[in-house]
Amino acid sequence: MIILGFDPGLSTTGFGAIRCDNKTPSMLKCGSIKTDTKEHISKRLFQIYTDVNNLVHSLNPDFVAIENAFSLVRYPKAGILLGSVLGIIYLSVFQHNIPAVEITPREIKNSLAGYGAADKYQMKATITSLLKITGIKSLHASDALAVALTAFYRNSFKRK
Repeated sequence: MIILGFDPGLSTTGFGAIRCDNKTPSMLKCGSIKTDTKEHISKRLFQIYTDVNNLVHSLNPDFVAIENAFSLVRYPKAGILLGSVLGIIYLSVFQHNIPAVEITPREIKNSLAGYGAADKYQMKATITSLLKITGIKSLHASDALAVALTAFYRNSFKRK
């Protein structure tokens, strides 16, 4: 089974894919989709859509997990833009008939680091330890791997 995780963002959307054929998941691929902040939002969203489609075609995931967007009342525009990115990811996933789930940041942090307020650096250290990998440069990529791992662990408990 392949789980593809996303950490959505308009400037940078992280992605991470894990293979879960046994009890210990392994990383397949991770990285980030970066958009040019000087471009119009429509072009940036189209780039994310195209890149997500390319990932789905190349990885052929069985399941997609997306970090849930949250918006502070003080920053409603950021929430709207993030919602647009989520919509683009969901559109691609739906077009490929892949089941998807949203997972909250708190659940991700609790399930992997054991602490719901863990920072991005703590999460990156946890991910590299759990997957026994090195060299992840992007915090967005490590966040996306965390999303995929949380989906794996959530589904592992359901199967028991």
